[in-house]
Amino acid sequence: MSASFGELLRRHRLEAGLTQAGLAELAELSEQAVSLLERGSRRRPRLETVRSLSSALGLDAAAEEELQDAARTRNAATVTAADQTAPSIVPWQLPPTVADFTARENELKSLLARLAQVQHTSVRVVITGMGGIGKTALAVHAGHLSAGSFPDGQLYVKLRGYDPGAALTSADALGQLLRSLGVRHEAIPTGVDEMASLYRSRMAGRRMLILLDDANSVDQVMALLPGDNGSATIITSRRFLASLPGSLTIRLSALAEDDSVRLLSSVAGESRVRVEKSAAREISALTGGLPLALRLVGARLAARPNWLLQHIIDQLQDEHRRLDELGLDHSGVRASFAGSLDELIASPKSIDRDAAATFDLLSLAEGPELSVPLIARLLDKDESTTEYLLERLVDLQLLDSIGPRRYRMHDLLRTYAGERLSADSRTAERAAAIERGLGFYLAGAWKVHRITHPWSPRQPTEELDPTGVPDFADMPTGQAWIDTEYDSIIDLYRTAATVPALAERFGPSLALGLFGYLESRALWERMRSVYDLAIGSIGATTDPSTAAWVHHDRAIPDIEQGHLESGRGRLLQSLELFDEAQDLAGMARSCSSLCHVCERLGWIGEAIEWGERGLSLALKVGDQAVLGTSHLALGILYNRVGRYPDAEAAFQTTLELARSTGNTRFRARRHRVIAGSYFDRGLYDVGIEHLNSSLALYQDHYDPVGISEALHHLSSARLALGQLDSAQQSAGEALRLAVEYNDTHREAAVLATLAEIREAQGDRTSAQDLRRQAITIYEADGMTPAATALRKLLNPHTS
Repeated sequence: MSASFGELLRRHRLEAGLTQAGLAELAELSEQAVSLLERGSRRRPRLETVRSLSSALGLDAAAEEELQDAARTRNAATVTAADQTAPSIVPWQLPPTVADFTARENELKSLLARLAQVQHTSVRVVITGMGGIGKTALAVHAGHLSAGSFPDGQLYVKLRGYDPGAALTSADALGQLLRSLGVRHEAIPTGVDEMASLYRSRMAGRRMLILLDDANSVDQVMALLPGDNGSATIITSRRFLASLPGSLTIRLSALAEDDSVRLLSSVAGESRVRVEKSAAREISALTGGLPLALRLVGARLAARPNWLLQHIIDQLQDEHRRLDELGLDHSGVRASFAGSLDELIASPKSIDRDAAATFDLLSLAEGPELSVPLIARLLDKDESTTEYLLERLVDLQLLDSIGPRRYRMHDLLRTYAGERLSADSRTAERAAAIERGLGFYLAGAWKVHRITHPWSPRQPTEELDPTGVPDFADMPTGQAWIDTEYDSIIDLYRTAATVPALAERFGPSLALGLFGYLESRALWERMRSVYDLAIGSIGATTDPSTAAWVHHDRAIPDIEQGHLESGRGRLLQSLELFDEAQDLAGMARSCSSLCHVCERLGWIGEAIEWGERGLSLALKVGDQAVLGTSHLALGILYNRVGRYPDAEAAFQTTLELARSTGNTRFRARRHRVIAGSYFDRGLYDVGIEHLNSSLALYQDHYDPVGISEALHHLSSARLALGQLDSAQQSAGEALRLAVEYNDTHREAAVLATLAEIREAQGDRTSAQDLRRQAITIYEADGMTPAATALRKLLNPHTS
């Protein structure tokens, strides 16, 4: 049987890669006219129309003649039947697409490609993602773009899966679909199975697009799927609907920054966003790239043409107001989130209600990743139950799974969870969870501390509960764990300040526990921030020695960043506090530290006095660690003033003390410091021997940060000796380790040394580039004096 005119036209159009709208534009016809011709609803197309279509399609003479014959044949054969049949109404029910649809290029391409397969099979696509992520917008936009592939129309059903009212039942949805297909109300059966059978019969032979929007389960949509090939179904849902047979799943995530700014521009106005580009990027961050939030912000700005974007930022930065600023009615962000959570709260299953409570408590874990052990402690549940609860939240797109036992929460969802948890009725529940979380991090911090500083005199003030804290094989493993958890630790630390007594109880002890991580990684800016929090949490019930240790350690970032006078003042304060507490070991440590800072200030006489006082106190209490540190500091000072035999004796004693304690890190570090003292005397051979001993010890017990430090000093020594190739090799390996283990302080210092090496090799351009890299890192880490010194080398003629 010959193909009809409509079938031929559709085939040629698809072969040309054109939509009905595209063909209509080229042929200078209306889109409706092309649609009617393809469906056979329009009789006797004029010869001029056929020729216009042929030209637009680029048909050759034979194909054009075939099309004209089909038009004549079809019209003559069917005129009687057509005259006797009233034209059917083709449903076009999709909501209008947004004129400023933005981003989602890859997802849209994937969706359109699957819809294009409708000629050969039935198509099912599930678009999933959290509330407000843009599922419906993508589905509707793709439906309009692919309208030409569905000449028999489009059906749309809002299933209301997460609306405040009851979701649409399958029977209600089928009734709506059947009426859209021309079935009279009184002819619709009452049973779901009968309704589904009639629906599939009516859909047979048709090529239609069905959009089932906001489904809440596979059961809700199964009866709504056509049974015949040739139609496509798009389902949007916050659930994954993984058990839906034969479906492609497209999961939407938050928009990237560039796409967020584009969307904001399209709604609020390109010129405004162009002028305040940095503010637009901040709005992207504050909304977490959530399209619904960005559209609401953009609409507010569009309605207020005299507002600056910065004003919106000021409103959104207040977490207590953020969700209010993003819509108070049913179309707002809060209402969108509530729909998912309400399903859990209303569930007859206790595990679902527990999942809702879990969601709220997740607001206390504000790091980039949520770990199962931490959440288990917050919930006071075992890890297996915790993981199941988290997976329930993933099912409803209230949480992202980013790997086995690894999760992430959208910032606005965290804000919503925190808002719910802040209710007065939940004060005790919130405080108890914070206490358990701090206990978890306190135990983890001290476990790492005992690895990095096994002979540290610092002690926790709480009994430690290590439940859930991993066993660390070595120092890098422990440091890496804190790297991952650090943001969450600090955020929970800050949150504790809002709970009476918790900050004072945990704050100083947590800071002292983190000392091992911070000092071993030379994270001076972080140490400054942590210890400022700890000082703020010291109260009347804080142990005096603990308070003294906090003040002592707070001096360290000042000293290491070159703020020596400030550091000295803090150390004098710690000495006074140790004295009041009658803590001789603490006094000895403060004296030893004062010796070091005075030596760096060039106050050699005062430095020797502090060193000898510290040594005397350490001898009284038998503190091996302070004895070793005091002898080391005095050895350096004795070298400075020419007391070489005393220096040799002091160095020998400090190494013997380190060996007797079995502390390999102490020995390695002391060899490295002693090497520097000999370099200052110009005794490079002796210094390099000590550096090699330091390297061997660090390598035997694999301390990559220590290895990097020793290699850096070795490169400086070889540079001074003019051994440029070996100096560059040592510096290169030191840099690699510093970067790999995120030791930014060492990274910057090695870059500065490499710059000197390159300059000595005659490559000033490369040297200056390395200095600029180092300056960037120093400034980011708050190392102002070091950055200033390098800037002088960049501009030697600038005072």
